[in-house]
Amino acid sequence: MDIAVIARCMIKLFIVLVLGFVLYKFDILDGRTSKKLSSLVVKVTAPLWIISTALSASTQNRLGVLLLFGAGILMYIGFILFAKLITWILHINPKDRPLYECMLVFSNNSFMGFPVLQSVLGDESVFYSSMLHFSFNIFIYTYAVYCFEKAAATGVTDAAASKTGRRHSGTDKPEVGRNRKEKVKEFLHALVTPGFILILLALIIFVAGIRDDGIVYETCYMIGNVTSVLSMLVLGATFAQYPVKESLSDIRSYGFALIRLLVIPVVTLLICRLLRVNDYYTAIATITNGMPVASMVVMMANEHNADTKIVTRNIVVTTAMSLLTIPLVVALLQIF
Repeated sequence: MDIAVIARCMIKLFIVLVLGFVLYKFDILDGRTSKKLSSLVVKVTAPLWIISTALSASTQNRLGVLLLFGAGILMYIGFILFAKLITWILHINPKDRPLYECMLVFSNNSFMGFPVLQSVLGDESVFYSSMLHFSFNIFIYTYAVYCFEKAAATGVTDAAASKTGRRHSGTDKPEVGRNRKEKVKEFLHALVTPGFILILLALIIFVAGIRDDGIVYETCYMIGNVTSVLSMLVLGATFAQYPVKESLSDIRSYGFALIRLLVIPVVTLLICRLLRVNDYYTAIATITNGMPVASMVVMMANEHNADTKIVTRNIVVTTAMSLLTIPLVVALLQIF
């Protein structure tokens, strides 16, 4: 892993991100187009990229992929416990704790993670990363929804308590207009997307030992190869809709960013070394766990009427700082 290579990669990604920002400001990209492109990346180009890597990956490591899949589930459970510990240690306002927990758990391991991994470890690492973070799709529609609904409910009850002059008690619960069956149905509808199905197909292709270096592989790779550029354009256009100056001037967000971008990958690296995980998988886990807050977090916060200002602020700051911290994380991998 050459630091010069990762530095060049980050500069290129930054240029494309700035281009997306400028295109939005000049109304060449708008909110609707950005949303459509984001959907295209998540549901089509990124999954096809993963399928292309599955079609060309070595079949000698099938057990390793299944172990990665299982390790990913345990990793996200670990993230949740770690996030709860950190928010407790930092005495985060109970009203905001669910939001901070969510931002610590979910990183931008695809939009930014895939291009970085491709430049540092090659195309095949994208497939292994998608298997490690497969659980992201499950936890974002279960744990994240729980966090946002809890945050929104806390805000509602706090507001009601301030109006009535009484504090919220544990027995005061906001009315939920959906029954359990409807929630399960909504979860399945949100989870079982074309992207989710295609990533699952990539896992089946790999485990079944299906290989192809002809027209199917080339087509998937050709379509999937636009993922990096589209991802950063969308990210830049998304930032153009955020209060960037206000976000960058918030000192507290920088402290959070250090935990998200440096503490978590360092802890990941230490655990991998203790467990004697090989260097390749260690690099994939450490680099992807050092990515900024996932942009999907703010979308879900907005959908569940949670405080999007906190999430937006931290997405902007962590993404800006990641341009410096990701090369640092790669350097740590070389030293340790």
